[in-house]
This record gives sequence, structure tokens and C-alpha cells, in this order.
Amino acid sequence: MNWADRDCRLYRIFRELQEKGLIDRRRKLVRCTFTPSIRGCPALNCIRYRRSFYEKNLSRASDDILRFVLLHEEGHVRKGSSLLSALPAFPVLLCLMFLGHPSLQAEGLPVTKLSFIALLLLTVFFAYRTYYCRMYDEEFTADRYAADAMRCCYRIRDPGALLQNLLSGLTSGASAPPRKGGIPGLLRSEPDCRPSVSERVQRVRDRVGSGDGTLAAHRTESGLSR
Repeated sequence: MNWADRDCRLYRIFRELQEKGLIDRRRKLVRCTFTPSIRGCPALNCIRYRRSFYEKNLSRASDDILRFVLLHEEGHVRKGSSLLSALPAFPVLLCLMFLGHPSLQAEGLPVTKLSFIALLLLTVFFAYRTYYCRMYDEEFTADRYAADAMRCCYRIRDPGALLQNLLSGLTSGASAPPRKGGIPGLLRSEPDCRPSVSERVQRVRDRVGSGDGTLAAHRTESGLSR
């Protein structure tokens, strides 16, 4: 496998986490041009990243921050739903199906056409609402998985500090403010579909403070969920 020099550290840390059983050994780390940033993909059993995003935002990050990023995405893959990943495409499939329906042809009744359009709009609305609500909740789940792993296996007393530094760096390094309604990259906090940085950091610290950080970090590979 040919890796660029600046990618080697990312792959090294990825393999390290696999050896510790924190990332499934069957999981792949894949460079992908079409991925906005870095994100876990349950449907393809992999973690994908965009080279330009890594070089700009993560290539100079500490090893612990890179571990947190990869573990966060592993949390998405383990807890995420393959159906959820495909949910945004559902309205598009419905639209393609409706376009060929006889009722939408020129001789169809206007009321029927309007009914189909209204149904499609409602489907789009509820599909994306469900998607973003689930993604909102999954951010906390993925943060918990990464924070528990860093505490249990790397003795990081305050994983919230890693998350704070990571998200603050991504926010300050952005060349333009995030656009509402855009495609969110992982670890980006957008007001329309992502919890705020402060809320995510506080939840991680509350979990540490409450002592609720049980993680099956020392499970063997056979104990992994995927």
C-alpha cells in the first residue's frame, strides 16, 4: 500500500488502535476524494478521510488528538446505522420513482399531481429531520466512546481538553463560516444539525466527573461488535 509521507502517522495510529482492540481489525482506513472531512461509514465498514482536510487541519495535531479523532469515527461506525447513512438518498429514490408514475404524465389530473408533490415534500422533510436528529445524538455517543478509550487505555485524565482543542482548531482554521444546510463534515459543529462545541465538551467532562466511563477497552477482537 502506497501512503504519502504526511499520511503515514495517521495510518500508524489507526493500526495501533486496531492492535489495542479499540478499532475493529476488519475496519479499513480509506482516502476518499468525495468525503468532506473524515467520517465513519457503517455501510462500508470503513473510516474515510479527505487528504486535503487531513493536511490542513490534522497533520500537525498531536498523536492523542489523532487517536481521539479516529476513535470518534469508530464510535460512529459501531453505534451508527447503515440505514441512517443511506437515509438522505431515500427522497431522491422516491422522486425517481414518482417521475415515471402514470399519474404524473401530461394526461394526469392536477389534484393527483399535487398530491404526489405534497407527499414527496413531506417525505423529504421527515427523512432529513430524522437524519439530522439521529446524527445530533450520535455525536455525543461517538464522543463518549473516544473519551472512554482515551481515559482507560491512554490514561488521559481530561479527554474533554482534547475535544476542546480539536474543535477549537477546526473552528479557528476555517477560512469561511460554515453554511447552514450544507453537508456537515464529521467533528464540525454547526448550529442547524450539530451540538455546540461547549455542549459536547461539557458532556464528556460530566461523564468523567461522574465516574461513568466503563469501556470494554480490553476486550479481545472476538468481543468487538463489528
